Amino acid sequence: MRENTSHHEGKLQSVQNALRILQMLQHQPSIKAVAVGEELGLGTSTVYRLLATLEAEGFVQRDRVQRKYRAGRTLIAIGIAAVGDLDVRRKARAYLDGLALSTGETAHLFILEGPDARIIDSAEGSSAVRVAADTGLLVPAHASAGGKALLAALSNSDLHSLFPRGLPHVTAATLTTWEAFEADIDVIRKRGYAVNHGEFNEAVAGVAVPIVDRARRLVAALALAVPLERFSDERAYDLADELRQQARLLADTLI
Repeated sequence: MRENTSHHEGKLQSVQNALRILQMLQHQPSIKAVAVGEELGLGTSTVYRLLATLEAEGFVQRDRVQRKYRAGRTLIAIGIAAVGDLDVRRKARAYLDGLALSTGETAHLFILEGPDARIIDSAEGSSAVRVAADTGLLVPAHASAGGKALLAALSNSDLHSLFPRGLPHVTAATLTTWEAFEADIDVIRKRGYAVNHGEFNEAVAGVAVPIVDRARRLVAALALAVPLERFSDERAYDLADELRQQARLLADTLI
């Protein structure tokens, strides 16, 4: 009887550790095995066994080049299903498709998750060279146009609270000093749209605007992702104008 109890407790501990690994992905786009071991106080073999199990079930996906783990298709599908009834996601579908068709660029719908931004729906553009649709992707909010459009609605003190350890470095273009980031946020507030110049992915730029409902509540951000090679300030201005029009139309449909 004692052996059965011990075996049961061991299985329960494994489940708890697996769930804690998934919780780590809630706060960061990717994790390394060594970080998991340090966070959970587990040995290397135990960590790799847990990660292998999660990978086999689709809960995590391994990047063999960077040796990191990120959310897998199963986990993303669960997350998207959980927000599937959100009014904005359901109603935004037609606007995402319309933007992708009219601009040729990939359209994304973002929501804020703490210091990160989640793409909860996408529509891939029609251009020969285009950015892939990344529904479910979690990105550092300060390094993406969609994230910055959402962060601009917060006060500077709230921004500091979201990033108590500072602004993480992602690419050489990422704004990592508070002086530069606050200046960028101030510009976003004044002109009404956010721009990303290779700050999350060195080859990708982006433009985004906030979606504010009739009660003046910020609910999401509408964004377009563009290969950096064909991006310019003039192009950003034109895309932002298109985004603003669609965001207003979408906002009018929200309760």
